[in-house]
Amino acid sequence: MQMFADNQRISHRQMSRQMILSLLVPILLCLPGTHHVLGANGLLGILINLVVYFFVIILLIRISPAYEVLPRYIAVLYLIPLIFTGAYLLAVASRLVCTYLITGIPRWLVGLLILGVCAVGSHVGLEKRGRMGEVSCGLVLGSFLLLYVLACFQGDSAYLNDPIQGELKWWYGLDSAYMIFCVLSFLGFLPFLLSKVSKPHSSWKPAFSGVLVLSGMLGAALILAQAVFGWERLIREQFPILPLMAGTDLPGDVLARFDVLWIALVIYGLFFSLGSLCFYGNHILDQTRLESLRYALLVLVYVLAEDPFGRFRIEAWFGWLLTHALTPLLVVLTLYVAVWYKSRNRGGVPEK
Repeated sequence: MQMFADNQRISHRQMSRQMILSLLVPILLCLPGTHHVLGANGLLGILINLVVYFFVIILLIRISPAYEVLPRYIAVLYLIPLIFTGAYLLAVASRLVCTYLITGIPRWLVGLLILGVCAVGSHVGLEKRGRMGEVSCGLVLGSFLLLYVLACFQGDSAYLNDPIQGELKWWYGLDSAYMIFCVLSFLGFLPFLLSKVSKPHSSWKPAFSGVLVLSGMLGAALILAQAVFGWERLIREQFPILPLMAGTDLPGDVLARFDVLWIALVIYGLFFSLGSLCFYGNHILDQTRLESLRYALLVLVYVLAEDPFGRFRIEAWFGWLLTHALTPLLVVLTLYVAVWYKSRNRGGVPEK
């Protein structure tokens, strides 16, 4: 019985690597060039969030038992950020696949295939996903770092001394910090996972190490993107990280077209992120005994992503939704669960 129970859990390392793979590409895609996530102000925002998320992770771990016995109406509210974020990632992934990898196939069909691939197996348990994250995280991070090094040769140090971005302004730093906080706010789903992690009460170290890795990768991307593109082009690009490797090659045309490898890594990261959202959606539905809504959830994500009626472009609105609606909702839900869990224990109700 003990061996069977152990097989239902993942290790701290698997948890940390899944967290890194789930957030790495969305962070690198969305943040550089956004608002004031640039230069010294962006680095200041990263440092602020390291302090904030140290305490956030401790709070999430302390209240994690509450997520096993959440009231249904609270658990269902957690599906809202999953639905909109899943739709956004699906829209971006299908556009990148149609633009860089294949042509001649309708985007709606590509989106349907991507959602099917990412959703398959997301309801059967966490162990296989943990092993996949453990194996692929090192390869993905190593590939990103190698391509970072190669992209350095395209940079110009003069761009880093741009006077527009050389001046550190604390209000720009706070704006940058809030934007980074919003993207990292999906760590609020971590307590749903902790019940399946070995020794969950001591998991703050691997969780925070994941935040450190993500922060380091983002900080390097901010410096590198500005050195390669300059400030003016950086703020014009929707996804500055995508053309970062264009024209990069080793001497002698060895392994030419590094940009293809770069795009492949980005798309793999998007797939993993979308699969993580599908997992949490299925987990919440199973926990609230609403398993029959699993396919309805996927249909809603697909409709929002493809926008068949042309009334709501998720890619255009997601930034506003994230900063003004989804992140505040996650913060309010987390604080509510913390208060509810404390009052529940004070009343002498035993934990599940």
